[in-house]
Amino acid sequence: MVDITFPAHITLRGDPDADGLPVLTADVTVSGDVAALPLPQGPVGSTGRRGAPRTTFVKKGEIANAAARPTGLGPDDRGSWWHRLDVDGMDVWTGTGWQHSPDAVGPTGPPADPNDITVIDTVHQPNLINPAVAFTGSGADQQLSVTVPAGPRGPAGPPGASGTIGAATDFDDAIGPTAGGVFGYQRSSRTFAALPAPLGRGPWAWYNTDFAADQSAATSQLVAGTFTVPAMPFEWRPVVHGHLSTSCDQNGQQFARVTVRLMHSEGQVLAMALQGVVGDGYVMTPFSPTYADADATKSLSPTSTYATVPAGQPVTLVVTVDRLNAASNSTGEIGYQRAGASLVVYAAPTRARR
Repeated sequence: MVDITFPAHITLRGDPDADGLPVLTADVTVSGDVAALPLPQGPVGSTGRRGAPRTTFVKKGEIANAAARPTGLGPDDRGSWWHRLDVDGMDVWTGTGWQHSPDAVGPTGPPADPNDITVIDTVHQPNLINPAVAFTGSGADQQLSVTVPAGPRGPAGPPGASGTIGAATDFDDAIGPTAGGVFGYQRSSRTFAALPAPLGRGPWAWYNTDFAADQSAATSQLVAGTFTVPAMPFEWRPVVHGHLSTSCDQNGQQFARVTVRLMHSEGQVLAMALQGVVGDGYVMTPFSPTYADADATKSLSPTSTYATVPAGQPVTLVVTVDRLNAASNSTGEIGYQRAGASLVVYAAPTRARR
């Protein structure tokens, strides 16, 4: 701020306020000539808001004179102008009134050459979201490049009609289907194909010390081992074979039965063998596939779903030795020994009822 020095008469007086505190007041008196001096310029203020872009001049036509100016114009007509013929001037509408520029319009020039625009490139990709138009060249010979953005995602369409697998582009028909085969995915070619019957999946086999330690007890059931088969890419049924040394006392009063069950010790029966033993000795008992529900053997067909394992799910097989009572008062011991014990499992695909 620029300082200004001027003569003045200053009168100071002190008066107490309502609370008794002294208040000093200064009265400045200047002459008339000094009072007429202009005030110094203050500091620069903050920048104002940015104005709206100016509308370009748009020629609307010709008028004979000022009296012929059109009426009913508003702010939206800002920038419109008319060639005023009496003075070869421009009458421009500013949005609120008329601005006249005399002699602003020159004589009409020669016709321009026709413009020739050649589209040289059009780009359309889903990942482009901003449109763009670029002109190159000058005069009547110009080139146009256009970038077309992707539009908004539309609603999901209706489900398509079911196609034929054999006609799909990702189906390998070099190998035809075979009896018992399955439809599967080939990692090497990344295609689907008819694959051979996977009965050979496996075997998974356990022997001797893979079983639980030897046991003998007066109980209704002993768990001789728990074994896990990994998940298959198809629905399947375990095919189980094996051997286990078992014993039972109270000859004629009870029997020992080897049973292989699905998932837990009371699950669906996959294999079994019944062994009655004279005295207290152990006998190597072979067991083979037997699909049974409780004590009743089930009849199976290619469409049966009994003892099946869903695709993509690992399965647990439990080998047990169960006591079967021939007399109501039999309470003797049953037992097994894991020496020489074995369990062999294959994964047989099933054709479940649809």
